[in-house]
Order: sequence, then C-alpha cells, then structure tokens
Amino acid sequence: MATRREYRPHLVLAVAVPMFFQLTGVIVLAFFAPLVFRTVGFGSNAALMGAVINGAVNLGSLLLSTLVIDRYGRKVLFMVGGIQMVIAQVGIAWIMGAKIGKSGEAAMAHPYAVAVLVFTCLHTAGFGWSWGPLGWVIPSEIFPVDIRSAGQAMNVSIGLCLTFVQTQSFLAMLCRFKHATFAYYAAWVAVMTVFIALFLPETKGIPLESMGAIWVKHWYWKRFVHNGKTERAPWH
Repeated sequence: MATRREYRPHLVLAVAVPMFFQLTGVIVLAFFAPLVFRTVGFGSNAALMGAVINGAVNLGSLLLSTLVIDRYGRKVLFMVGGIQMVIAQVGIAWIMGAKIGKSGEAAMAHPYAVAVLVFTCLHTAGFGWSWGPLGWVIPSEIFPVDIRSAGQAMNVSIGLCLTFVQTQSFLAMLCRFKHATFAYYAAWVAVMTVFIALFLPETKGIPLESMGAIWVKHWYWKRFVHNGKTERAPWH
C-alpha cells in the first residue's frame, strides 16, 4: 500500500483518521467520566449518574448522525463537530483550572460542577454525530477495492493501539497536568479540524466505483492522480 505513489492519499488518511479519532479525547472521557465528575465535586452516585447521562447523549447523537450524514455531507459534520468539541474542551479546562486550583484541593461550587457535566455532554454530542460515525464511514468509502482490506486493517489497528495508550496514560496526565489535559485535547481537535478542512475530499453522494474521481479535483491530492484514475509510480 505504501510503495505506490497513487496510494499516498489513502495511506495518509488511513493513519490520520484513526489517530485523530482517538485524540478527540472522547474515549478516555467515556472510560473515566465517573472519576472526572468525582474530581469536580460530585458524590459517588451523582458521578455515576453523570456517566450514564453522558452515555445517553452519545447514543442520541449517534442516532442523529444517521439523519444528517447524507444530507449535509461529511466535511460539514467534521467542521461543526470539531468546533463544538473545541469549545467544550476549552470550557472544561477553564472551569477546572479556575475553580479547582493548582493544588487540586479547592472545592468547586455545584453550579460549576454541573457546567463541567454540560460541557462533557456537549463534547460527547459533537463527537457522536461527527467523528464517531465518520471515523468509520470515511475509511470504508475512500479505499479502492484492491487495498480496502489493508486500509481497514491499518485503520482498526491504529485505533486500538491508541486506545490502549490513552487509557494507560490518561490518569497520569490528569494527575500531572490537571486542567491542561483538556486543553491538550482541545488543541488536537483544532489541528484535526484544520487537517480535515484542507485534505479530506467530500465523499457525499459519490458511488464507491467513482470514488477515484474525488482525488483529481482536490487541490493537493490531484498531483498523485490523473483524470480520476490513480497513476503508477515511475518504477512500476
């Protein structure tokens, strides 16, 4: 897959999409939501209920995505969802940084704890109707038949490896960097939103057999294709 010049766009997206999918931070927020809510001042039962609410929001947003994904297009959902996640992560970082304090010992007033829950749900919703489904839809659409199995294998393998890395490192990051952890994820979401805006062609309404044409119209990837067909590298 990586040895042919015409597959370079697919290779880049096969790596970038699952990497950015994980760097939204939604996986660790889902896994450690009760801990985050306990940190901001919720009791044990309230923290668990907050995690349930967050999960329900995720399910609702995924269902919403089925209604809008083919109506508005992939890039619009990526852009709006990315902006929504950046706002949510910045909101969480600001509230936790201002109200918990550097030592992590100061009590947070209940309204601010509720605001953290709201921003967490906002972040989850933004992911659920954009990157959540599109992180799987886009790779299934863009890979030609002859490299689809390899591309999907890369997509899943990179995603699972990064899930492991993040779940093992998140608690250490949260203890060491505290609120800056959420600013870190916000920065990655901003980067990936710009990346999608610049380098992902729109695939809405394009049949799989005609997907090769999207690259020749793209301002950057067109240098690797010719008249909608991939071209061989000079040594082939």
